Amino acid sequence: MSTALITGITGMVRSHLTDYLLDNTDREIVGLARWRSPLDNIEHHLDRINRGDRIQLVYGDLRDYVSIQRAIETAKPDFVFHLAAQSYPQTSFSAPLDTLETNIQGTAHVLEALRHSDFDPVVHVCASSEVFGRVPKELVPIGEETTFHSASPYAISKVGTDLLGWYYAEA
Repeated sequence: MSTALITGITGMVRSHLTDYLLDNTDREIVGLARWRSPLDNIEHHLDRINRGDRIQLVYGDLRDYVSIQRAIETAKPDFVFHLAAQSYPQTSFSAPLDTLETNIQGTAHVLEALRHSDFDPVVHVCASSEVFGRVPKELVPIGEETTFHSASPYAISKVGTDLLGWYYAEA
């Protein structure tokens, strides 16, 4: 049986991924959650979490490398869905350094911890359409050759996470 580690499991998109994996696969799920994150989006899974029925939570923070190492050691993942982030473009204007640290350095923590682990999972690093900014009509739909025109610290941070994922995949 394979295991998926989902970073930021308490977020809206991540909770839908959890639902999908539980309904459509036989994977065990280990969800990384910050200790202060509300559990509202995964509330419907709390009974399963408490029973240890294919889903468990580990607590940590992207900015804390040791907690990321522990999460990976606990999960022993075959798949990593790295979706945790400071994900609000508006917030990134008032807290740009926190956004950059959480998203870029946090992604580096995940990838570096995986590199130093005994595991070789398939890794998905989530980006955002925000990296493209406003795309001229003649370039829609957005394709592989569309260049980045990031218009917020959040978008810049997601370019960074995308490039880190590419670097670690090739290195």
